[in-house]
Amino acid sequence: MSKRFSLFLSFLLVFLTFTGIFSYIYITRYHGPSEQAVLILMYHDIRENPVEEDNPWAISQDVFRRQMQTLRDEGYTVVTFDDLIAFVDGGRRLPERPVVITFDDGYGSNLELAAPILAEFGMSATISVIGEARGQSTYRDTDHPRIPHFYLEEARPWVERGVIQIQHHSYDMHMWEPFETPETYRSGALQRPDETEEEYRAAFRQDFETLRIKIEDILGTAVTVYTYPGGLYNEITEEMLRDLGVRVTLTTYWGINVIERRNPESLFLLKRINITEDLTGDRFIEYLDQFWETAH
Repeated sequence: MSKRFSLFLSFLLVFLTFTGIFSYIYITRYHGPSEQAVLILMYHDIRENPVEEDNPWAISQDVFRRQMQTLRDEGYTVVTFDDLIAFVDGGRRLPERPVVITFDDGYGSNLELAAPILAEFGMSATISVIGEARGQSTYRDTDHPRIPHFYLEEARPWVERGVIQIQHHSYDMHMWEPFETPETYRSGALQRPDETEEEYRAAFRQDFETLRIKIEDILGTAVTVYTYPGGLYNEITEEMLRDLGVRVTLTTYWGINVIERRNPESLFLLKRINITEDLTGDRFIEYLDQFWETAH
């Protein structure tokens, strides 16, 4: 090997080394790290008065306001699923300690009590609605009372302000077994024992498309997130939702998520943590931090 060629190889090695270092510095500075831990908070109903009964699915508006203020004061930043998708696609940097706020079912209190508080703190939340329950205060075709749900039209002002995003929680696959017969009951979005796979696929697709069309027609926004009823899923639903253009699926498994740039699969089957009435102040932050520490 000639001396000139050896010098050339040495120069090339140094050039490639520095190019790699500068590329890493540039990507890290302008696009952030290649992965990011994200907490997703799960809420349901907000009550005007303190929740005295042992109800893990309801909190008072005062507690909700204090929780939002604590998030802001303690260095957490509320982001949206659009932000997560943009991060994965490579075009957006996420802040430190990002948190996504979600509400399940579409209760009227989400708009009446929670949305004004979110707007007050400059935050945003995703509400996954049950299609058949829109505007209803009784269960399906019965006279059994349930917490009132809002109409999609009522959400439009909040959607236009960017305070609320509306996403999919099934049209009619969110059932309560005590009020169903064995012939009508389905466990979440899972296949019924009396269905063939072909029948199940057709039923799931029809259910999804029915609500997707209503959301897009009434609000003019895209359905990119699917929240599994009861957190129940299978390989068929995951495959179909990808084919239907969904970018994010949410479960009820507890934990923190690690989202990876250029890895769309890291947005599926995301975990969430349920937020309750007793979580305020230091206790709220300690609760969040215990999950955060597992990701670092």
